[in-house]
Amino acid sequence: MVYAGFDTSGYPGDFSMKSIWDNTELMWCGFYLGPRFNWSPHFARIKNMGWGVAPIYTGKQPGSSPKLHAIHNRHAADRKALQSALWGNGALDGKEAADQARASSIPLNTILYFDVENTVPDSDWLEYYRGWSRAVVDRNFRVGLYTRHDHAVWVMSKLMSGSLSRPSDICMPAIWIAKYTRANANGASIPARDYLEDPLPVPDPRRVYPGASVLQHLGNFGLKWTDSGHLRKFSPVDYDSSIDPDPGLGLPSPR
Repeated sequence: MVYAGFDTSGYPGDFSMKSIWDNTELMWCGFYLGPRFNWSPHFARIKNMGWGVAPIYTGKQPGSSPKLHAIHNRHAADRKALQSALWGNGALDGKEAADQARASSIPLNTILYFDVENTVPDSDWLEYYRGWSRAVVDRNFRVGLYTRHDHAVWVMSKLMSGSLSRPSDICMPAIWIAKYTRANANGASIPARDYLEDPLPVPDPRRVYPGASVLQHLGNFGLKWTDSGHLRKFSPVDYDSSIDPDPGLGLPSPR
């Protein structure tokens, strides 16, 4: 079974969330953590509507973080010190992610997905992400990774290689793959032809990372639906699917 969902950085509002739930096949939504976004106060309300929720944390990005570059330059001559500093900075952000989830009343054992926008291989970032993951897990949440196919392949191969620092301390993430079939440029207005109508297009997960439990199919589109005879619209959204109706809960943890 595949369950349709969406994610968008800006909260659509209580009326739209209830209307979308009542009048489309969408079952779950992304939930962006922290004060940069406006989702935080709404977790209990949208859960009561029936939505599944996938919490998303946007942290330091591979290849483009001034802070990680500064840490690298400060400790470049000492590999162990560099790894420790990167891990420690990730742990600070992992604590922040867990604190933000708790502040939104998100239950323990929920998966927090780290959103990667700059999907380049970066060994410094990987050490940072591992520190982030350990801090999240130590605070009784689980970890995920929201990224593109090639980056997921690189990250997972490194995590399974046995060649990293602290090789016995590996937190394997749930994978959410972004693989556009069409996309509009970020920041551009959504053309009328790019508003998806219910029933939404059937997701095609073929040729996507086989270990993924969540897939993004379309980026920066709009939703269009009818509620009590009135046409409603909301944009921009990314159109997703999951093997679970609540990707934040995911599959049961092994005992």
